Amino acid sequence: PTLMLFPTIWLSPTKWLWTTSIAQSLIIALASLSWLKWSSETGWSSSNLYLATDPLSTPLLVLTCWLLPLMILASQNHLSPEPLNRQRAYISLLVSLQTFLLLAFGATEIIMFYIMFEATLLPTLIIITRWGNQTERLNAGTYFLFYTLAGSLPLLVALLLMQNDNGTLSMFTLQYTQPLHLMTWGDKLWWAACLLAFLVKMPLYGVHLWLPKAHVEAPIAGSMILAAVLLKLGGYGMMRMMVMLDPLTKELAYP
Repeated sequence: PTLMLFPTIWLSPTKWLWTTSIAQSLIIALASLSWLKWSSETGWSSSNLYLATDPLSTPLLVLTCWLLPLMILASQNHLSPEPLNRQRAYISLLVSLQTFLLLAFGATEIIMFYIMFEATLLPTLIIITRWGNQTERLNAGTYFLFYTLAGSLPLLVALLLMQNDNGTLSMFTLQYTQPLHLMTWGDKLWWAACLLAFLVKMPLYGVHLWLPKAHVEAPIAGSMILAAVLLKLGGYGMMRMMVMLDPLTKELAYP
């Protein structure tokens, strides 16, 4: 249903663009409440092997769906003086961002989650740099881009090593594998690589300098999506990865 917003955005008459976009996204948000009922209290609720919901991801999926009509509504007066094509492009970026977030929270393959985790960077970057209100928006976009990419590359290497060792990156099966015991410095570096991207996204103090710049320079919808969902994406990723990792505090338990 989310993808059906694209023809609505680009084919709607000018005077009905914002009304139809808000109405259709609100219908999708209301329909998303059914996920709260479908989600099992003890495990995954899945229609296929690649997309599923569980008690951790379902509230975030519903939040993502409800955020889109609020972002469109908040941006209407701000963008109404702009050319029509820029208005359509702006709403399309918001819809694409929602699509990537839904695929990230619903993914059961970690590599798919990683791809969608990184894909959210592109529409957010364009929204900040093209529709930001301040003169430093390009500088803020550069900070946002390079902090996120620098933290994500070690995670990609760690995931490829995990795929090579286990033969799968499915969350259905990895939660039952033996977690990593941190016995060597190599294991500790691998553990840190798995979590670094999410710590930057949360963000951890010291790698947080992109966040105040992005919030200040972003338009109202950009700040809404950053505060409401994108920062939570880091905590969500950590929760998914920690199932397969032993925390450093357990190191003393092993001889």
